[in-house]
Amino acid sequence: MDYNFKTSPIKSWCIDQALTYSKRTIFLTIFATLIMGWGIRYLIMDDDMMKMLPQHLDSRKTWDAVQNEFGSTEIIFIAFGNKGEKVYNLRPFADLWALTNGLQNLSSIQEVSNITTSTRIDQVDGFMQIEELQKFQELNKSQINSIQLYLEKNDNIKKQFVSQSDEYFITTVRPYGGVGLDQFRNDVVAIGDSLLADYNVHYGGTAYVTGSIPQMIRDDVQLLVKVGLIIMIIILLVNLRSIPAVGMVMIVIVFSLISMLGFMGWAYKITGSNKYLFALLNTSMPIILLTIANSDGVHVMTKFFRELRFQKNVNNAIASGMDALLVPIFLTSITTIAAFLTMSSSPLEPLVGYGICISVGIGWAWLLSSFFLPALISLNNWDLDSKAVTNPSFFEKAIGRLGSIIFGYPKIVLCSGILLVLFGCVGLHKVVVD
Repeated sequence: MDYNFKTSPIKSWCIDQALTYSKRTIFLTIFATLIMGWGIRYLIMDDDMMKMLPQHLDSRKTWDAVQNEFGSTEIIFIAFGNKGEKVYNLRPFADLWALTNGLQNLSSIQEVSNITTSTRIDQVDGFMQIEELQKFQELNKSQINSIQLYLEKNDNIKKQFVSQSDEYFITTVRPYGGVGLDQFRNDVVAIGDSLLADYNVHYGGTAYVTGSIPQMIRDDVQLLVKVGLIIMIIILLVNLRSIPAVGMVMIVIVFSLISMLGFMGWAYKITGSNKYLFALLNTSMPIILLTIANSDGVHVMTKFFRELRFQKNVNNAIASGMDALLVPIFLTSITTIAAFLTMSSSPLEPLVGYGICISVGIGWAWLLSSFFLPALISLNNWDLDSKAVTNPSFFEKAIGRLGSIIFGYPKIVLCSGILLVLFGCVGLHKVVVD
């Protein structure tokens, strides 16, 4: 197809895919994105902080050896009671018994330690007598007083099971080895919240904090993406002044995110490597890809409007824009991919997967911007008399003024840039690695 300008055979082929075979290009792109996105169901939010450390570290090897020898060393503490009320009463002991039974019935729990599961050692007629510290769920006042007296005589035991103020019972829970800490945490909290609704309940321990990380990751990623999308939509509407144009750019962004996360899931499903677990270090991936995909899409859409303003023909405007942008977008994408792929040399496994997966997302954003987006543009019925087409946007005018300043005072601009770089270099030695 002739678009009244000379271009290379490769560019001509790319333009034909977007314009002559636009529906086929859109269908194939959506189909491929769906296949990639299907892998999201295999995406796993990981809570094991130790997997962030290199496997060859001596401390990591020692920790793994301890875990293999003695089982899980992770625990969760549950403290419940009411401020100003002593726990040496009938109901707290009954609820502690119910909590213990509920926890012991969970398949993820290996050990529960509290007054209910503990034993007492007494001397009776010169003999040592060992029996349960709490024999029954329903105790009378005499039995409770006996437990209280025993704990007060054995302060080391009391410190494990009762708070200093005698207002809270303390329970320690340990999981089986191999149980995910997020599952362990959720199981314990579900039982605790359901049985101890009338008390002030406090959870603690490294396992509780670590087990909360997957949900924190989900919430963090969702918040970052939502805020990022809202800000971008507002800026795009101000710049493009066209709802269909903004929608097309957003499709590029969403498809890129879906493909990146789907690839991560497929990679973990196929390889089983911990590199492709979505850990705490990976939370910045979506927002970074969001900005890169947005940049690619906005370049194409803005160039299309500028060409359409002068050429008054949709296909010619698309072809002219693709002729000008195919190589620059490819070069920026390939260099960005190369930069992220250098992370594959990192000793930290999550960063290896980070670099590979975000590189796939960047590559997908390039394909969408180079083929899918122009094909979408060609199928839309554009109003050539709309303000988005006839008048430059606020940002275009601002960039035009900035360009005039740069060309008018090149030496001043150059010196200002050098001074800023030098100022940044001076601050390098103040960087603190925590």
